[in-house]
Amino acid sequence: MIYKINEIVRFKPADGAIWSIESPEQVINLTITNCNLLCLLLNKKGEVLSREQILEDIWDKQGLRSSNNTLNQYISILRRTFSLLGIDDEVIKTIPKVGFSLNASISVEKECNDEPVKAVEKEKSPKRNPNNYIYAVALSVMAVFIAALFTYVLYKNSAYSLDTSIVNIGKFDACNVNVLPEYTRGQSRELLESSAKLIALSKVRCIPERIFIVKPESRGSGRSFLAECIVDKRRNEYFFCKGYYIK
Repeated sequence: MIYKINEIVRFKPADGAIWSIESPEQVINLTITNCNLLCLLLNKKGEVLSREQILEDIWDKQGLRSSNNTLNQYISILRRTFSLLGIDDEVIKTIPKVGFSLNASISVEKECNDEPVKAVEKEKSPKRNPNNYIYAVALSVMAVFIAALFTYVLYKNSAYSLDTSIVNIGKFDACNVNVLPEYTRGQSRELLESSAKLIALSKVRCIPERIFIVKPESRGSGRSFLAECIVDKRRNEYFFCKGYYIK
């Protein structure tokens, strides 16, 4: 099943894909939590949902920890997604001191469509050898580093501003390619070429509002890291970052 929202956007809950009807190739994949939250709002269109109800249905029943601040962040992501996809109207209304509601004036239709949607690229996982303890430890260290980096980037404040510096080394198609300053080493051309190969290898497409952040292979590990982020350039706000390990 697919939801058609305000005659402008389609949303496929099965895989969290949401896209503009006019630009079906430009797909954004929502996280599981944001997908569940949007489904709840769509199915309860026009109803006022209390914060307590939403937190219980979306987080507590899944055994997840939640807070009002967490809910605010996820609502903010959904609002920005609709804005990026061309819906300028207020889709999700805030009901002061109560909760949220999907605007009753927003049209929502359910469509049956058996044709698969070309969704954004799936996260690639490295091939693992369960008997290789050293590989597992190295991968864990890299995972901690990446998690810390993007937690800092995305959750430093509620506006998701990028508060750490990155260096632009060029473009892949029309999208900016960036690295952290310590990885430039004064070799931007070589670094851009290797970064472009990583992006091509990951089969990640350049679409409007997307940038790439690359962590090159280092110390002979044979593994690199690539992140694709959707950014509202007018506000310098980043969200929907997704990472790929590449070996």
